[in-house]
Amino acid sequence: MIPYPDAIKESWLPVAAVQEVGDKPLSRRLHGVPLAIFRARDGFGVLRDRCPHRNVALSEGRVIAGEVVCPYHGWSFGKDGACTGVPGSETVPRISANSLPVRVEAGLIFTSLSDNPRPFPAIPAPIGDAGYDQFLWPIRAPGFLVDAVENLLDPAHPHYLHPGIVRSPDSRHPVRVEIIERPDSVEAIYHEEARTKAWMPRLLEGKRMTSIGRFFPPTTAQLAFEGEDGPKLVITAFFSPETEEEVQAFAHFATPKGRIPARLKEFVLRAFHRPVLRQDQDILKAQVENVRRFGGVRYAAGPLDFLKLPMLRLMRGETLEEKVSEGRCRL
Repeated sequence: MIPYPDAIKESWLPVAAVQEVGDKPLSRRLHGVPLAIFRARDGFGVLRDRCPHRNVALSEGRVIAGEVVCPYHGWSFGKDGACTGVPGSETVPRISANSLPVRVEAGLIFTSLSDNPRPFPAIPAPIGDAGYDQFLWPIRAPGFLVDAVENLLDPAHPHYLHPGIVRSPDSRHPVRVEIIERPDSVEAIYHEEARTKAWMPRLLEGKRMTSIGRFFPPTTAQLAFEGEDGPKLVITAFFSPETEEEVQAFAHFATPKGRIPARLKEFVLRAFHRPVLRQDQDILKAQVENVRRFGGVRYAAGPLDFLKLPMLRLMRGETLEEKVSEGRCRL
């Protein structure tokens, strides 16, 4: 229903977390194309999920000695897609499964359907910073790619969708918003003028002074929450369209190292964010269903949609002009 810009189709996008790939091939989709992801002898392989012999899904097979083995006739294929063996035959046909490029960064396996992908996007800080405790949370959800990204960056819906958890439904306070556009990113800095009464930020972030929403093309969004002494929590989400109506997200959580053990922080963060995640998944699903009812989308930009228009331009592969502007709202 929503055709993706060429800039996204030609980009490197994440299809799996390294931690998800085990002894069997992993089945995933990108832009509706089925993929088989597996651990090769030296790294990872990503193949279109179809054996060139009889069209059976390679993801239903096995991985033996770093090669994926078709479940139908046992043909084996390396990460470059080349057939490496046919059981019962002394010859190996010059036949290949279709392989895709692979790059591993930030604990994620990236690939592209393009024969000539765009330059690999920068991985935003603080990912990889030794001063932070970090963990990765793969999440699958119904939803259009643009809507899923915007949902993470949207400051206006938590009062209604997550009342009392993320924002207080009955109490709003003035917030000064600074919007900074750069050639390859955009961010909205929300300068809080009073402490929120919602229980999640009070328990997890202490006294929040500033919250920041950032977008990096092609499909990466980031939320950062800062207090008087610096960052408290940074959530970076890498989004990938499995189909037009389904999204795979990889949420990276980072908190400054301190006295609390990393495993305990991860347990608490997952527990607190699960109800929020369920509510977001439900509303994105309802959004898709209603778009189907009307046969297409119609969007309008509201006064609190500070990032939407520059975000859409970056998704289309455009470059922004350096610009700083301000706004105000009540959150």
